[in-house]
Amino acid sequence: MAPARLKLCVVGAGAIGTALAVRLAAGGHEVAVLARGARQTFIATHGLTLRDGDRDFAFRPALADLADLSAYDLVIVAVKAGALPALLPRLAPAMRPDALLMPAINGLPWWYALGERAPLGDRPIAAVDPDGALLPLFEPERLIGCVVYSRVTMLGSGHVIVSGRQELQLGAVGGDPPLAALAAQFSDTGIAVRVDPDIRRAVWRKLIRNAATNVVTALTGATLEQLGHDAETIRLVTDIALEVSNLAARVGRAVDPEIEELLAVLRSAGPFATSMLQDVRHGREPELGAIAQAPLELAELVGQPMPTLRAVATLLRLHVRAR
Repeated sequence: MAPARLKLCVVGAGAIGTALAVRLAAGGHEVAVLARGARQTFIATHGLTLRDGDRDFAFRPALADLADLSAYDLVIVAVKAGALPALLPRLAPAMRPDALLMPAINGLPWWYALGERAPLGDRPIAAVDPDGALLPLFEPERLIGCVVYSRVTMLGSGHVIVSGRQELQLGAVGGDPPLAALAAQFSDTGIAVRVDPDIRRAVWRKLIRNAATNVVTALTGATLEQLGHDAETIRLVTDIALEVSNLAARVGRAVDPEIEELLAVLRSAGPFATSMLQDVRHGREPELGAIAQAPLELAELVGQPMPTLRAVATLLRLHVRAR
């Protein structure tokens, strides 16, 4: 069972990490933050600030040390998927052997193949685990699968704003972790949490939206609202969503692409920039590996054509290099 008051560390103090850390701390849990570089210096001086709905929060967390994370029951990793090959081999030995790890990341996660049936069957996904070094780091029962449905933006000042509400879907990667207790603890802090009996299907459901929208927004510079009000772009978004949905079905995780619901979300999203568009705007590397290259790699493995996603991802890679 998870303790009534969690002692946890949030690794990564970007938009998602900050939003989770601040709400969990405000809910009475003992929260430390692991950041690096200028962000670590900023937090040490100014702390974290969050606007969530009509409430403002400020929190000055303890700063954790990657050399020793043995004090924490739960470690939440909220960094870009591309940072994990360098981070996780250092993080794993720093944690207690019984501590839980919850990666709050986008796209197909490195852990997807753990204990999975064909076609992967414990085969690493090179786009997110290029050397195959991540897959053996954690036993499946120590991992909490997490799908994030929050629209969160970090301003240049370091202030974080949540549009709508923070929503998480949690599920077991393997074994029987204390999901119900964790969900209740998170929900008590104002974070909406649902336990999903098939977290891999939940990953595909979110990936359909990420692949169909993030890659297109990053390439075009359009907001979600702009995507939802352009007929030709809607056709492009729909084609990608159907391609990813067909791939999910091919690997045994059939998911309704919910096209009408997706388009309704776009039209009502306002001038929101996706995380991938925010990365491109600020000169950062977008999360193409987990959101586009990983499903394209899996499509190659099973012989599933994905021409639209492949074309848009290729153009985005060229766009990023040209910038």
